[in-house]
Amino acid sequence: MWACISLALLQGGFDETMGWTTNYILLLPLPHMQVEAGIKKRHCLPCTLILKLDINHPTLEELLEPIKDLYKDVRRKALMRLEYEGLHTVEAVQTPGARFYNDPASYAMDRYAYYVCFKCNKAYYGGEARCDADAGDSYDPAELVCGACSDVARAQMCPKHGADFLEYKCRYCCSVAVFFCFGTTHFCNPCHDDFQRVTILSKGELPVCPAGPRATQLEGDECPLHVKHPATGEEFALGCGVCRNAHTF
Repeated sequence: MWACISLALLQGGFDETMGWTTNYILLLPLPHMQVEAGIKKRHCLPCTLILKLDINHPTLEELLEPIKDLYKDVRRKALMRLEYEGLHTVEAVQTPGARFYNDPASYAMDRYAYYVCFKCNKAYYGGEARCDADAGDSYDPAELVCGACSDVARAQMCPKHGADFLEYKCRYCCSVAVFFCFGTTHFCNPCHDDFQRVTILSKGELPVCPAGPRATQLEGDECPLHVKHPATGEEFALGCGVCRNAHTF
């Protein structure tokens, strides 16, 4: 769990055991503390220091409670996806000495990218973390909206998982959407970074399935999402991501 902390350096301070000191460091928790463990949120710019630590203190309990709840939610969803994809028994988890040996939760949170919905504040799946590595830092937080809160196609509610795992396809490629913009359009990370170009492409210029990020044409005839969907350029609800992966794998 990562928490944003402000590090204040005071030129003079008094300690009952040490007397006056000239370099007295005070750690001040900020109200915008956030989790970064499988949850893909950008670095908090006002902070001068980010510590990868578990923080527990009675004084911070009120601030930490929503962060811990968010962490637990991501952990639960990531583990469920890992199991449904049949990856909970991979070598990385079962090989002694491996980084994630006997720790499928950490493996799942390292593998998957999760975002916090601007509307409901719940974590939602946004693809694999490796696909998010080159994403830009310039974005509008209001555009990070989960499938349930951006259900423009009125997808059918999953009877088993409700709206927790509702996903949309990126309008311009065969990837899971992360952003919802203009009140109408779902984007994956790369297409969102290149939205000024992809949104003006005519239907004839758009790639057909299989379509890669940034509206590029992929070779072959197998859709990366393993589903039948409308032509590139149209909105499409993928439905429950967990159940869809259970059928795929």
